[in-house]
Amino acid sequence: MTHEKRKIPIQNHDAESPDPVPLETITDPGVGPETATEQSSGDSREESPTVESVAAERDGYVDALMRLQAEFENFRRRSQRELSEARNRARMSLLGEFLPVFDNLARALDAAEHHEEGKVLEGVRMTHALFADLLRREGVSEIYPLGSQFDPHLHEAIVSLPSEVEEGVVVQVVDKGYTAGDHVLRPARVAVSGGSAGLDSPVSGAGKE
Repeated sequence: MTHEKRKIPIQNHDAESPDPVPLETITDPGVGPETATEQSSGDSREESPTVESVAAERDGYVDALMRLQAEFENFRRRSQRELSEARNRARMSLLGEFLPVFDNLARALDAAEHHEEGKVLEGVRMTHALFADLLRREGVSEIYPLGSQFDPHLHEAIVSLPSEVEEGVVVQVVDKGYTAGDHVLRPARVAVSGGSAGLDSPVSGAGKE
């Protein structure tokens, strides 16, 4: 029996062969280079926002800021209007409280013109009482500084007088002072003791403001 030798063709290495396929493209069967490129491009689009999306987000912020600014401006105007109205109501109420005082002053003047001295005195007293009651109802209190130590927050020293009283003590009230709550409407104008050192000398004008 005769055996024939088969000739095995030897591939020509000089012939052009296709480029090798990258390993990463063949990890998933059926995924070719084109498909991998499309997936990579899609992932890039998802991660990086487009110009249009950034512009839309910016416009949204601008609109929200403009609405907030408009709301704040409306709130500011409304607050100013309400504050002005409240002040005006308080002013009108206070002016109305002065009318009875004004009426009594008019009656006193009328009585003075007719030489009715008794009615003039009575009218002045009633006017003073009404005015004092009005001030009390508005929370106004009188400052009583006589005999107390000088307090620059409540008193205004207009002169220093030699006195046997301790130096710095109020010895005379020229004009009364008034407070409303914690606020000083007007400090009391007073004369303050300068001590006994100047009792034998004429009173000078030192200390006047």
